[in-house]
Amino acid sequence: MNAKAPISRFFRLFFRAVWWSFGVAVFAGLVLRWWSGDHFFLARYTVYLMPWLLIGLLPGMIWAGLMQHLRLATVLGLSAAIILGHHAHLFRFSQETSSRPAAEIKVITFNTWSKNPYADRIAQVVQNHRPDILLLQEINPKVFNALLTDLHGLYGEGDVYSAYAPALLQAVVSRYPLTSLEVFEEKAKAQAVRVELPRGSFIVFNVHPLWGNWLRRHNQLKALIEENVLAEPGPIILGGDFNTPDQTDTYRLISKYLNNAHGKAGRGFGFTFPSQLSSFNRKISLLPMVRIDHIFLSSHFEILTSYIIEDSAGSDHKPVAAEVQLKSI
Repeated sequence: MNAKAPISRFFRLFFRAVWWSFGVAVFAGLVLRWWSGDHFFLARYTVYLMPWLLIGLLPGMIWAGLMQHLRLATVLGLSAAIILGHHAHLFRFSQETSSRPAAEIKVITFNTWSKNPYADRIAQVVQNHRPDILLLQEINPKVFNALLTDLHGLYGEGDVYSAYAPALLQAVVSRYPLTSLEVFEEKAKAQAVRVELPRGSFIVFNVHPLWGNWLRRHNQLKALIEENVLAEPGPIILGGDFNTPDQTDTYRLISKYLNNAHGKAGRGFGFTFPSQLSSFNRKISLLPMVRIDHIFLSSHFEILTSYIIEDSAGSDHKPVAAEVQLKSI
C-alpha cells in the first residue's frame, strides 16, 4: 500500500473543506448584499474585500475543476463571475488623448493624514500636478499654513485662494476666487464653498465622514445629498475621503445623482488606501486595498480622465485626480 495515499487524501479533503467554507461565505455575502444591502456584517465586508476575494476564488475554482468537484467549482465560479462583472467597466480601453477636449479644470482630493508633518512633500505633489481645485482632509492648521507658504506661485502671477475649516481639519485650495458657504459637522464633516470661474460658478463639497458606524455615516451623507447637494441647481463637485468603497449602499446612493470620476473615466481598481504608515520612525510600504477616496460631479461636467497619484507625500491615502470640462452654464 502506498504510504503517501492517506496523506494525499487528507490534503484533498482539507483543501475541499477550506474552499467550501470560503466559497459559501463569499456567495452568502454576495446574496445578502443583493437582498439587504450593507445591513449584515458578512455582506458589508464582502463588499469591502470584493476584488481581493478573487485571489481565493479563482485558484479554488481551478482546483475544484481539476478534482472534478463540480458543485464546489460552480459556487466559486459564480462568486468570481459576480465580482468580475461588477468591476469589468474599470478595465476599459482609455480614450485617445488627441480625441479629448482640453481639460478646463483639474480636481484633486487628498487626505493628507493628521499625523503627517511633511508640508513640503505635500506641496511637491501639488506643484507636480497643479490642480485648479484641491480638496484636503485631515490637515492641521500648522501644516496647512506651511503648505500655503510653499504653494506661493503655484499659478504663476495668479493668486492662490483657500478656505480652511479648522473644526473639520479640511480645506479647499483654488486657482479661482472662492467663498466659504457653510460647514456641516454632523453631515459627513462637509465643507461647502463656491468657486467663481470667469464664465460662471459652481459649488464644492469637501467631505470626510468618520470611520466607524457605517449606518451613521450613510445617513449623514444621505442627509447632505438630499438636503444640500440636491438643493443646488448648478454645477456640483463632491469629493473627499468617504470611507466607503464603490460597491456599498452609500456609493450607490450618491451615484444616483452624481457621476464618479474614476468610475466614468478611470482605469483599474484605483485603490487609494492604505498607502504607507509611519511606525517606529520608519516608513513601511503597504499594499493599497480599497478605493475610499472619490470625486463625484454633477452632469454639468464632462469627465475626461481620472487617475490615482502614486506619491502619497507621507500620508496613508493616495490622492485622486480628475480632469473635467464644465459644460455651458
